[in-house]
Amino acid sequence: MARIATNPALDIQPDFASPTFELLRNRIIGGTQTTHQEVAADLIAAWQQDRNLRSIAWVEQETEDARLAAEAAQAEHEHLEQERLRIEQETEAELREVEKKKPKINDFKSGMAVGDTLTPRPSQYAIHKLKTFEYVELWYFSPDGCKETSDEAKSTADDTFGFAKVDDFVALKPVASFKASRKAIQDHSLEWRQFDLAKNNFLLYINKLNWPEKHQRALTMFFMNIVAHPSRSEPFGERALLLYTARVRRDWHDLLVLDNAFDISVFNLLLLKNMTEEIWNKTRFESLTERLSILTRPYKISSYT
Repeated sequence: MARIATNPALDIQPDFASPTFELLRNRIIGGTQTTHQEVAADLIAAWQQDRNLRSIAWVEQETEDARLAAEAAQAEHEHLEQERLRIEQETEAELREVEKKKPKINDFKSGMAVGDTLTPRPSQYAIHKLKTFEYVELWYFSPDGCKETSDEAKSTADDTFGFAKVDDFVALKPVASFKASRKAIQDHSLEWRQFDLAKNNFLLYINKLNWPEKHQRALTMFFMNIVAHPSRSEPFGERALLLYTARVRRDWHDLLVLDNAFDISVFNLLLLKNMTEEIWNKTRFESLTERLSILTRPYKISSYT
C-alpha cells in the first residue's frame, strides 16, 4: 500500500445527496428503480468503509514509523556511547603514556647510612656497553679508568654536546660520555694488578645492571679460573692468561649476538698453551731482532789527538 499522507480520521465525509454528486448518482441508478437517496446512502457507506480501512493502515503506518524511529534513536545512542567510550579509552591511554614518560625516582631505606666504601664508577660509555651486553675493555673498570671518569666529571666546560633520542624526546647529552676513551688499554696489555681490580669492579656492575644470573656465574668462574691458574708462576704466564682473557671474552660476546655462544666458564688448556707459545715466539723474535740490530749497527771510530 502506498504511504498515507494524512490521518483518515480527519477526513470530512462528502455530502453525496447534494447536487454536486447528482450526475454520479444518475450513472449509478441507470435503468434501475433505485432512488437518489438509496444511492447516496450506498456512497456514504462505501466512503466510510474506505476510511476505516485507511484508518487501520494509518495506525499500522504510525506504529511502524515509531518503531523505525526508536531503532534509529537506539542506534544513534549506541553510536554516541561507543564514540564516548573510544574517546575515554584514548584519553586514558594518552594519560598512561604521559605518566610513563614522567621522570620517576625510586624509594630509599629510611635510616640506612651510606656504606663505608664506594664502588668506583666507570664512564657512561662503559655502562652503556654493559646495558646492551656488549664487549667493553676491563680498563674502564680499573682505578685508572674510573679516575679518568671522575676527572672528566669535575670539568664540564669543554664538553661537546650532541642530540640523543630518549623515548620520544630529543635530549642533549655530552658526546664524551658515549665515546671510547683514548686512554683505554686492551685487556692483554693491562698490568696484572689493574686486571685483578678491574674484573672485581666489572662483576659488581654487571650485578647492578641485572645481567642474567647464568651469565654472571659463568663470568665469575671465568675470572676465578684465570687468577687461580698455576701457570701464573711460570715465565710469561700472566701475559698468556691476560691474552686468553681478552680474546676469549671478546669472542664470547661476538657469539652471544649470533646466539651461538660457548660456556665461558669452561677453561680451555690447549688454547692457553697455544697462546703461551705465541708469546714465547713473539719474545724470541723480538730478542733476535734486537740482537741483529746490535750486530749490524756501525761502529764509531774514535780519533785521539
